[in-house]
Amino acid sequence: MERRSKATLEMISQKLNAWELRKEYLQTGITIIKMAKALGINRTYLSNFINDTYAMNFNNWLNGLRIEEAKKRMLTDRQLPMSTLAAMVGFTDLAHFSKQFKLKEGIAPTYWLQKQPKLKPVSGN
Repeated sequence: MERRSKATLEMISQKLNAWELRKEYLQTGITIIKMAKALGINRTYLSNFINDTYAMNFNNWLNGLRIEEAKKRMLTDRQLPMSTLAAMVGFTDLAHFSKQFKLKEGIAPTYWLQKQPKLKPVSGN
């Protein structure tokens, strides 16, 4: 990556963090071009920042955010249909969600959920 000023890298970091906090990664159809335009960042700068900061390309980074969100939601609502969950976290179809989940976690989402301990209800003492 070309050397970017510290101020430029900080600006990109701040905009990206705010974008993540707003959970904009849950939208379908996100591309690096659309994201760069929405954030007012040069596409190449954004791509290089993600590659250098997270050691992965844009698509892997985006899918990782979505998978982490899916895991949280699965634990909160174990009865949620996987196809509904996939759409909720930004995937256009269940097959793609399942493939990306398995690539990241090593097992299918339904099997991953079965292996997670059930949360015990909090008793009011």
